[in-house]
Amino acid sequence: SAATPPVAAAEELLRRVELALCLVRAAGEIRHLPPLAPTGDVTAVSTDCGGGGSIGGGIGVVNASGGGGGGSGSGSAGELRSLGVELYELFSGQRCPVVGEGDTDENYCNGDIDIHGATGPPEGRRRKKREKADGSGMAGIVPLSEMGLPSALCGLVSRLLRAKNHRRNGDSSSEDDRGGDYYVSSEEVEEDLELMAINPHKFLFDSPLPNADGTPELPQLDINPDTLYGREREVSRLMEIFDVTAAASATTDSGKRTRNSMVLISGYSGTGKSSLVQKAKTQYVQRGARFVSGNFDRMRQMQPLSAIVCALNEYCDLLAKDLYQVHRVRAAMSSAMGNEGRALADLIPNLRKMLDLPDFSNGEGPPACPRVWGREAQYRLAFLVRTLFRATTSGGHPCPVVLFLDNMQWADEASLDLMTALVTDSELSSLLFVGCYRENEVDPDHLLASCLNAIQQSGGADITYMHVSNLGVKDVNSLVSDALRMFPRTTLPLANVVWHKTGGNALFVVQLLGSLCDEGLLRYSLSSRSWEWDLKNIRSRDLASNVVDLMTAKLLRLDPEVHEALRIAAAFGSQCQEAVLRIVDSDPGHRCSGNRNSTAQSLDVAVSEGLMNKVDGCAYRFAHDQIQSAAYMLIPESGRGFFHLEVGRSFLRRASPEETDAYLFVVVDQLHRGSGLITTHDEKTNLARLSLIAGQKAAAISAFLPASAYLHAGIGLIVPDDWLSNRELCFDLYNLCAEIEYILGNSKSMKSHLEEILRRAVTLREKLRAYDTLIQSSGSEANTADAFATATTILLQLGEAFPSTVTLKSVQDEVTKTQKLLVMRTEEELLQLQTMTDEDKLEVMRFFMLLLIIAYTGRKELFPFVCCRMVQLSLSHGVCRESAVAFACYGLMLCGLMGDTAGGYRFGKVAVSILERFDAKELFARVFAVVHGFVFCWTEPLQSSLEPLKEAIDVGLSTGDVEFACGSAQIYLGACLATGKPLGPLMNEMRIYSKRMIELNQHLLHTMNKPLRQTTLSLLGRSANPLKLVGTEMDEDSLLENVENDNYSTLSSLIFFYKMWLEYLFGEYERASETAKKNRDVEKHHMSRFTIICNHSFYYGLTAIALARKEGRSKWVSTIQSTISKMRKWSLSTPWNCQHKLELMMAEHAYLE
Repeated sequence: SAATPPVAAAEELLRRVELALCLVRAAGEIRHLPPLAPTGDVTAVSTDCGGGGSIGGGIGVVNASGGGGGGSGSGSAGELRSLGVELYELFSGQRCPVVGEGDTDENYCNGDIDIHGATGPPEGRRRKKREKADGSGMAGIVPLSEMGLPSALCGLVSRLLRAKNHRRNGDSSSEDDRGGDYYVSSEEVEEDLELMAINPHKFLFDSPLPNADGTPELPQLDINPDTLYGREREVSRLMEIFDVTAAASATTDSGKRTRNSMVLISGYSGTGKSSLVQKAKTQYVQRGARFVSGNFDRMRQMQPLSAIVCALNEYCDLLAKDLYQVHRVRAAMSSAMGNEGRALADLIPNLRKMLDLPDFSNGEGPPACPRVWGREAQYRLAFLVRTLFRATTSGGHPCPVVLFLDNMQWADEASLDLMTALVTDSELSSLLFVGCYRENEVDPDHLLASCLNAIQQSGGADITYMHVSNLGVKDVNSLVSDALRMFPRTTLPLANVVWHKTGGNALFVVQLLGSLCDEGLLRYSLSSRSWEWDLKNIRSRDLASNVVDLMTAKLLRLDPEVHEALRIAAAFGSQCQEAVLRIVDSDPGHRCSGNRNSTAQSLDVAVSEGLMNKVDGCAYRFAHDQIQSAAYMLIPESGRGFFHLEVGRSFLRRASPEETDAYLFVVVDQLHRGSGLITTHDEKTNLARLSLIAGQKAAAISAFLPASAYLHAGIGLIVPDDWLSNRELCFDLYNLCAEIEYILGNSKSMKSHLEEILRRAVTLREKLRAYDTLIQSSGSEANTADAFATATTILLQLGEAFPSTVTLKSVQDEVTKTQKLLVMRTEEELLQLQTMTDEDKLEVMRFFMLLLIIAYTGRKELFPFVCCRMVQLSLSHGVCRESAVAFACYGLMLCGLMGDTAGGYRFGKVAVSILERFDAKELFARVFAVVHGFVFCWTEPLQSSLEPLKEAIDVGLSTGDVEFACGSAQIYLGACLATGKPLGPLMNEMRIYSKRMIELNQHLLHTMNKPLRQTTLSLLGRSANPLKLVGTEMDEDSLLENVENDNYSTLSSLIFFYKMWLEYLFGEYERASETAKKNRDVEKHHMSRFTIICNHSFYYGLTAIALARKEGRSKWVSTIQSTISKMRKWSLSTPWNCQHKLELMMAEHAYLE
């Protein structure tokens, strides 16, 4: 039989192969035995018993200098023929006729024996047939093939029986050229038998099985995509790095923190980068990892976060299917993400499987989550994704996660930012990131290169670079051998030619083999039951020089309907959804509407050809992006724009609104690729409107570059008349584009768009959004004067006069006016104020809140004025979301500027109530930072502010308000130190928040936090000189020098405060006194900051008392009385925080008296 024999017969055959292997090994060992004779030549010793060929009958053994002539490690032709006789008898069970000594070698080239396994080219077989016709063979030998033995075994015995002394006869053919046509050593025989024994199903048994009608089925190339060649070292390295990550995951709960690991694999297209990772995937999963992946697409660069969203969606699906941990993980995720998880679930559909999210689509209940956009949306997205991984990789049985992103040379900026946020997260220690990219497409100025350099310089992750090059001849031969199920020695000539044609590019090798089969240059012979090839024609054939051209030629040989389906699929990129194809097919005007099969059915043919893969049953993915490129080349270059346009039109004509929204980026991309061919105004307007929606969706997920591209494309479609007929569309496009350019830092483009808006605007309302962007831009550039000048103009037009010059008297007048309005309202009346509905006043409140932040950071003298105006508007026109900030800041002003801590506490409570009334989560962090950091601590115990401040940090990060989240962290850490939290754990917490400030680009707050961190290190004894803020965190001299140059007094005040504190604690009272005098304006610089202002007075007072004992009280009496007086006043307001300080100061003073 040509197929695999029955089990019993197969086992017996395999047993005999193993016996043959032992026989050959024994013969080899005998050949290398030293001669027994002490001197002289040793003639050939024959073990022939009666000259027969029976098993055990005899194997000729010659000495090294005798007739073998094969050199070391080889045998003579006679020896090999004798070995062939033994093996023939072993496998056939019959005696093999043996000719006498006078017969020549040629007698063994018997045609009957030769047909045991003809494996060479057709010319060789024809020559052997001629030899058979000449009658040079031996009669009476039954070919092994007629006994039903496998062709590989037949060929092996046949080659031994017709062995010749080729080298002795002067034949200089190399092993590569002879291609296994004969053996020259017993080692070669041993190697082939060993392959048969180890892998019989590949190298021993024949593969084809008969069809149902009894006809034989021709075998196909057996190329296993899961088999990797020549990458053992790389796979081993990947596993080593994974083991480090897994070990870090196991020790996370012990408090040890390690950096995440990144592996970046580079190489040319088709070298097997992705296959390398897929090979490692199996071992990752076996070791308990969750492996998820995403692939960036050259044709989907305008579809933001596509690869990462795919990976995250896969990750959530894996979590939902883990029945052992799903309940624990679901609880952890719900607790960590809260209601903000809805924002992420809109992006990652499978997240809904893990979160218990109520449906508020009917309008009942709270909103899904606060609406944020711009940089806030970017920060919120990063926070939520980090929270997702933190919640799911910690706990009782943490599982390491391997995140694989392919084709990173096409990654968009938003994806790279999110990747950076993940790999540099110091609270994640069980993430291994693996990325692949084409090194020839990534230059030093590439987005990816800049991103990786930034990560490396920050030290946020351990990066390992790996390079994957083309395969060598040996590895190509292994691939060819496996594909043809033939011995490597036999396939080496073919492998050599393939390697020279392809350069060893793995993808090119596979596709070339397929092409050779298609063209008949590589074929399977039923007569010989083995593969045959024509090396001469293959060498001379003018084959494609690259894989794309080769694949294009292959695709052209397919059915025309498959051509068309592949073109459509390629137009969408490396992957397309079956639902999209179904919608396109349903359009009667589509080019495929009359085909016999649907596009999906035609693509199934491509799947069977190995050109595409079916993904999750609902999408088609090209097996390699080079195949997608080849399919895309089937579309004539001159007609590609029209092709994309027609696909997009077909989709739009048949898609429902829900389907259009679901695949918006896809359809807009298709339409824009052919937008230059659109001639009707209505179609251009409709595409401009879709572009606006796409820009809005992209901005909502922080994909600002794609959003900018969509908006610019939309603007390019409108004409001057649209400012009259489609006015709202024009303003929305230009306004959003200006806002995106502001975020991206493209000031020139932003101003250009704003100027066009203000030129076209007729009403004030049409100008407001543009002015909002202009004020924010001025504030971010520290151009406070321009910001206030613009705001003054707008506020006046909105009916809210704002003086161009604010004096101390005008500020006092506003404060007095506000106090009079408030004194007439009880707290209950304030909480029952109506909701503000006047659109103009709502706009005024929004502009005032912008100015409030600018004033606090740049012009503190204007802060009370703006704050009072906001409170007045809330009292006269009702409260709104911004009123929570207004009352919180009013409370801060009362505590810090007027010393009215009771009033400040009252209005701080009002602020919190308004915040809860509107569920204004986007303002949560700033309101809590103000009331718990600057207001409540003047009344409540300082310890009670710690948890609310931590909540402000978390909510601020979840809503994207990173500035106030990091500000809350700064206040929180200062309060922890002031309340006596253990220094060791506190220092660890400080480092976590410090790193997060850097990651979120809050460099100013990170710098403001440096004195706090260095002070803690000094108290822990980790600085050379505890009296100076010099060490691993900062150098006070250089920092103070920079502060003077930047004229930023708040930072210098912080440095002086902590320096004075250390100097007092270490008994350097004179130095502490001098430092305190430099910080005489501490209350001005830290308006209402309790921990700084109160402790400054406390330690300055104690310093004065200590110096009075030493130098006499007259010099210090004023300072002592002043500080004790302040502490006495504060102890009445907040006895928990200040009473013990007052009593200590009084005791020290009494001792002095």
